[in-house]
Formats: sequence, structure tokens, C-alpha cells
Amino acid sequence: MFKSLSDFLPFCKENVPQKTLGVIKGEDAHTLEAVVKAQSEGVIKAIISGNEEKIVETLKSLGADPADYEIINTNSDEEAIQKMIDLVHEGKVDFLMKGLIETKDLMKKMVAKESGMRVPGKIMSKVDFNELKGYHKLYLLTDSALNTKPDLAGKKKIIDNALDVLHAVGIEEPKVAILAASETLNPKLQESVDAAELKKMWENGEFSKCIIEGPISIDLAIDPESVKIKNYQSPVGGDADMLVCPDLVSGNLMGKGMLLAGTKAAGIIVGAKVPIVLMSRSAAVIEKFNSILFGAMTAKKGE
Repeated sequence: MFKSLSDFLPFCKENVPQKTLGVIKGEDAHTLEAVVKAQSEGVIKAIISGNEEKIVETLKSLGADPADYEIINTNSDEEAIQKMIDLVHEGKVDFLMKGLIETKDLMKKMVAKESGMRVPGKIMSKVDFNELKGYHKLYLLTDSALNTKPDLAGKKKIIDNALDVLHAVGIEEPKVAILAASETLNPKLQESVDAAELKKMWENGEFSKCIIEGPISIDLAIDPESVKIKNYQSPVGGDADMLVCPDLVSGNLMGKGMLLAGTKAAGIIVGAKVPIVLMSRSAAVIEKFNSILFGAMTAKKGE
């Protein structure tokens, strides 16, 4: 169990073989500073696409030796993306990272059938490990970036993606909270109905090892005091490892609201051929560094 994002680095050093990271359009200082730090710690070896002159200049400004990095000069965003996709298919890159490029432009290319980045039977979704002050461990938030209004089948795939992540980092039986406005089933609210149905699916053995509760409100999922006051009976209550949001808007609002309140986060896209490190271009260096570590933990070597 991770209690803070600072636990990622020692976990990687002890348990994760060095991975090759493909940085897409790595021309900004925040991204490259995080990459330099991760490579200096021995967690990754980086290949960087983008404007070579800008990349070299930025690396030097950070006190790094450009000769320590493989740099692929590209003349457009599309070329920078495609070069890295090609390396993924050649088995030369274990996971990817978004640099100075719009998320919508990157993901449009990634989800395109011809890219070969889609995995049959899966959808791509965002997972963020969050460090909330006062909560006794990290929790995973999903999906706050990609799937607008997932139906029941889509929500199951989003949960399956996140379970793969939690299992990969050693959380053997994650406690999953399917969020709604209340813990009481409300047939007038689709998110409440879906949450109850997902719990039934879990009871029927349709999920890999986990404990699912839903519908459940956010306070009952992560606040032990609320659990006591309401006398709520569930092993997930006040101890959730995963928060599943009903749709993109609720997930995005909750994720950004928690960040504004001081929560720290590390995020990746999963469900693609390889994980994709994706944080806001304005994210702090430490957030991008922890996201790289997160991606390294979930990436499979040589795939």
C-alpha cells in the first residue's frame, strides 16, 4: 500500500527494471526536468522527439548532457507522435509521455484505428493516483479525461483498466467505490442505477480480484468519520483504493477541485498498447516526475 507519492521512487528502484520512455515533443523545461530527474535516478532511459535544437538547448539549461539522450528531430506535432508510435510497435519504447502538445491532438492520433495503439476489447481511460491530506493512503481516481459519458459496459472496462494498474503495483484486493450522489439507490439517476448494477456484476464474479461498493457517496468512500456517523456498513467505507466517477465532467471537476485544495497527483492513460504519461502542461515538475514513475511501474518491458 502506498501512503504517499514519495513511495514511488523507492518502489521503482527495488521492484521495477529500467524502462525506455518515449517523450513526445519534449521541448518544454517542466517535462524535460522531470525526464532528466527520472533518468538520473536510473528508472528510465529516455528517447525524445521534437525540435532537436530546442530540446538540446533546454537540456543544457537544466545542466544535462544532451549526449545522454536519444533525440529524434521532427518538424510537426503529427510527426513527433508518429515517430514514437513507430518505436512502440518496434518494441523499442515501453511507455510514452506527453510533452508540449495538446492532449486532444495526441489522443486523436492514439485512438485512431490505424495507429495500432488500441487494444481489442479495451478502451483507453485516465487513472490518477491522488495523495489527499488526511487520508491514510493513496487512492486512484478514474476516469477524469477521456470517456465523456460511458455506458455500463464502458464503466466496466474503465474499472478493469484501473484494477490492472492496482494489481500491477501490488494492491492485491483493491476496494472500489462506484460514486453517486448517495449510497441509496435512486432509480431516477442513471449513475446510481449503473453503480448498483456494477456491484451485482462483481457479486457474480465478473471482475478480477477486488471488493466493489456502489452506489456510494464520496464522503462515505474516503472519510471514516462519516462512516461512523452514518453507521455505514461496508469494507469499502472510509478505505477506498479506487474512486470511479460517473462521467468525465464529474471526474474532471473532482480531480481539479482536489488539486486546488492541495491534493498531489500522478496520472497516466491506460488501456492502450503502452501506458501514456499525461498531466497538464502546467503541472509541476514533481507531478510529472511522479507520473513517469507511475508509468514505469505499469509498463511491461519490451511490449
